[in-house]
This record gives sequence, C-alpha cells and structure tokens, in this order.
Amino acid sequence: MLDQLQIDRIAFQIPIPVFLQERFDWPATFPIFWYGIIIVIGIALGAWWASRELNKRNQPQRVIDEFYNGLILVVFAGYFFARLTYVILDMLDGAQYSSLWDIVNVRAGGVNILGGFVGAALLGWLYVRWRKLPFWQYADVAGPALLLAQAIGRWGNFINQELYGPPTTLPWGILISAPYRLPEYVTLPAETRFHPTFLYESIMLFIGFLLLAFLNGRYRETWRPGTLFGVFLVWWGGNRAWIELFRPDQTTIGATFITYSMIMSIGLALLGAYIVLARNGKLPERMASRKRPVKPKPKRS
Repeated sequence: MLDQLQIDRIAFQIPIPVFLQERFDWPATFPIFWYGIIIVIGIALGAWWASRELNKRNQPQRVIDEFYNGLILVVFAGYFFARLTYVILDMLDGAQYSSLWDIVNVRAGGVNILGGFVGAALLGWLYVRWRKLPFWQYADVAGPALLLAQAIGRWGNFINQELYGPPTTLPWGILISAPYRLPEYVTLPAETRFHPTFLYESIMLFIGFLLLAFLNGRYRETWRPGTLFGVFLVWWGGNRAWIELFRPDQTTIGATFITYSMIMSIGLALLGAYIVLARNGKLPERMASRKRPVKPKPKRS
C-alpha cells in the first residue's frame, strides 16, 4: 500500500566551507533529514492551532506572546528529556554509551516522547508559575496541538524505516530494508512485510486531534480549564498503551510483553482521568482533599 512512497532519508545537503572542514575535521556537507523537516512542520502547525485557540479563549496578548517564548523552551527541553529517557531505557536493555556526546546526540536516533513530554511539562509548569500565566489554559491548547504535531511527525518515522511492528501478512504491511531491520528480523526474506506501527499511531493521533478540537469548540465556554487537557491525556496515554503491543523495539520489563513506555502511558491516562474529575469537583470523597473547617474568629468587644 505504501511501497510507492519510498523516500531518501536526506532531503538535501548544506555545503560546509573548506576552512571549517580543515579546522574541525568536518565532512564536506551537512545533511538535512526529512525527519527533522517533518517534525518542524508538525510543531509549527500545532503551535499555530494553539495560539489561535488562545485568542478564541479571549486571552490577553501577553499570554499569547508568552506562549511562543515558552514553546521554544519546552520544545528543546522535550527533546533533551526524550533523548535522556531513551538512553536510560536502552541501557536497561544492555546498551552502552561511551561518551556524553553519544548520550545527548539526538541525530544519532532514539528518543522517547513520553519521557520528553513529562520533562517538558514539568519545565513548562515552572515557567508558567514564574511568569504568572494561566497554566490550565496553556495545558488545554497544548494537548490537541501535541496530537497534531506528533501525528504529522510520525511520517518522518516512515521515511526513516523505523517504528514498525512484527511481521504480518496483512495487505497494508510495509517493506523494511535489511539495514533498518531489528536484529531478530534481519534473516527474514526480503519480501517480508511488517506492521506499520507509525501509521496506526498517526491515525489515532489525527482522530484524537479532531475529537478534541470538536469537544473544545463545543464546550470551550462551559468546561472548566484543564478538563480538555485531562481528556487529551486519557486519549493519548490509552492509545499509546496498546500501540506498545506493536513496538518490538521497546525495552520490556523482564521477559514480559509489558514495556516501560506502556506503564508510563497507562499512568498518563489515569492522571488524565484524575484531572478531569478533580477540575470538575467529581472526585470520590475519599480521594478529594478534605479541608478543615475554618473556626470563626472571636469578636472583639
């Protein structure tokens, strides 16, 4: 089905001046990969939707301007924590890294978006508190924006011939060249097809974005801020949990089929359900924080 869409990983090459090649022992060109271009397009479209939605929510111009400032911080932090999470899980799986550059080098391949999200969210929360900005308004627009950005970005995985699942005979299976196969699949016949895990996730992300955009448009004025973000976590985490069943590249817990990312995904979905209930005062009584009754102050005579 996707056989005709085979594209070279490198979009174009940037020439490097000779004096830099000689000074730093650099190659003659610097490759720009389609993966990075597609990721940037996804982030740009997600940011456009989020800023547009902040305007519809009648947020002051300062809030919209600060959104772009925070976005730069969050994106870079997200990639740092995504890489760090991947490296930690990879080391749990037996991999070794010989230098600090090997650990932080995103271009070497390997990031974990769930870890990146957690790290970026914590840093974003600190930034919002520092700048005294409406956290839940930002969270509500960030959720759908992330779904859109990631749905587009997953097609970069297709070009890289990564994020595929086990072998399959289904008609929508994709071909994977031998150099890009996991070790356990290298000896399989060249015509072997694999589950297009990137496609499964991309479709669910697009559906999630459309669903949340619809709910947002319908309940923007009635839902308490933070509710949409909670729904996002439920959708994102819940779908990522079953997608993990098609991720043989992920680190598992012992000899089980359960991956660390699956546990993180379920945790995010449960957190989302908690946020929805908490923001709307629907938590069970034993989970809600019980405030001590305030004793009336004695009147002065």
